[in-house]
Amino acid sequence: MNAKKLTFPKILTLLLVGFLVVGAVYGVVRYLVLLPEGVGNDVATLRRVLWEVIPALVVLLVMYGVALTLYFNRIRSSITRAARAIERAATEGKDPQIGGEWAPLDSAVETLAKTVNESVKSRENAIALDARRKAEEGIARDMESALAATSLPCVELDFSGAGGAARSSLIAADLFDGFYLGRRTLCFMTADIWGTGFAAARFAARVKELFRDAAHSSDTLGEAVLRLNGALLANNPDSLALTGFFAVFMPATGELRYVNAGAHPPLLVGKERTFLRVQPGCPLGLYEAPELTEEYLIFKPGRCLVTYTNGAVEARNAAGEAFGYDRLFDAVKEGWERSLGAECIVSAVTDAVRGFAGDAPLKDDVSVYALYYPNGIQTELSPKTSELERLRDTILDWLKDDPRKNKIFLACEEIFTNIVNHSGATSIRLNCQVEGNSFVVRFTDDGEPFNPLQVRPEGGYYTSNYAEGGMGMAIIRQIAGEIYYRTQENRNVLTIRFPVIKVN
Repeated sequence: MNAKKLTFPKILTLLLVGFLVVGAVYGVVRYLVLLPEGVGNDVATLRRVLWEVIPALVVLLVMYGVALTLYFNRIRSSITRAARAIERAATEGKDPQIGGEWAPLDSAVETLAKTVNESVKSRENAIALDARRKAEEGIARDMESALAATSLPCVELDFSGAGGAARSSLIAADLFDGFYLGRRTLCFMTADIWGTGFAAARFAARVKELFRDAAHSSDTLGEAVLRLNGALLANNPDSLALTGFFAVFMPATGELRYVNAGAHPPLLVGKERTFLRVQPGCPLGLYEAPELTEEYLIFKPGRCLVTYTNGAVEARNAAGEAFGYDRLFDAVKEGWERSLGAECIVSAVTDAVRGFAGDAPLKDDVSVYALYYPNGIQTELSPKTSELERLRDTILDWLKDDPRKNKIFLACEEIFTNIVNHSGATSIRLNCQVEGNSFVVRFTDDGEPFNPLQVRPEGGYYTSNYAEGGMGMAIIRQIAGEIYYRTQENRNVLTIRFPVIKVN
């Protein structure tokens, strides 16, 4: 038996058992000794032996009980004193001091209290940290949405600019922006933030604000970008940086000025598809004097410029395959061929990236900005006859010196009026452009599907008589060289090609 396990109650119990065994042996021996002496009969002999042994055993049992009672009473009183001391210490805000042979209990209680307090504090810190993380994530998501909402599309008759984004599971805070410098000069950018989370979203908001201020207060684009870099170095507590592409487009001269700060080269799509040649440049927010070059070119009509962050080409599907540049070119080309403006091109890119990734989460944000500069003009018309004046101004501005301008306008007026009165359209897009010696007008509406080229002269939208003020499809055919109809994305697209002598 291990001596360390012998306690006072165990020792008492062993002694009691020993005395019981000794008493029993003594009784047996005494019985056997008295029996030959002939002291009475056997019953009398046994009764005599029991009266000798039993009183001694009873005394032993009483002593055993008294000893155990005193022992446990002492323990109980000690525990009671310890409990009262702890309770008193808790009430008075002091450490309990029990002392005496129960001092180890004092230390154990103190250790337990420290452990409990540390556990509670650790749990509270974890809960607070998780709540803070969730709050910061919500704020960062709201900041991302707000950043996108402040970049409204810039739409003119002869060009348009728009941006869009596909957000990743992380808060990467890549951004785009487009705004006017003056009445018609477009300034735009895309930037890839080096970081994630709340700090990245806050940094992105500051970048957008600082660049707008710098662009409006600088004489050149290069000066504006250098001012942005200096401002970021002066107030950048999280030590973040960015790569970006910054540009200014002046449609009056067709001049495009741009500065590349370490971003991917933009795409140029029109009759050809290629990259815009740019200097590599240096990221912003790292160096006081970054190597940056302001470049320029004459941006000819019939082109589209798309700038993007690396999340576009690096997006991967479930099989681990990257989206790549070829798919990016195809998406831009598809949006360009629709001839529906910069927003359609941006949507074509972001939709293509999301569709390619499928169920695989995006690892990085995708930010895109497109400058759409068609060889012509486009505008949105409300489905109201009051828009005929805008339609007239648009057509006659192009055909100011052509003798057939009034007939061409009357044909366009007939088409527009029939769409307004009969199709139930809620939006109508007008697109005008020059192709060779032809003036091409395209009407796109979201009304009831209807092909005017298949209608008989006695029925359909275009049946009014020329003498009654309308022209009818038969007369429109005589004025127009060619007419095409198709449906695209649940929209009617009617294209009319007019041979002309001179277009402004």
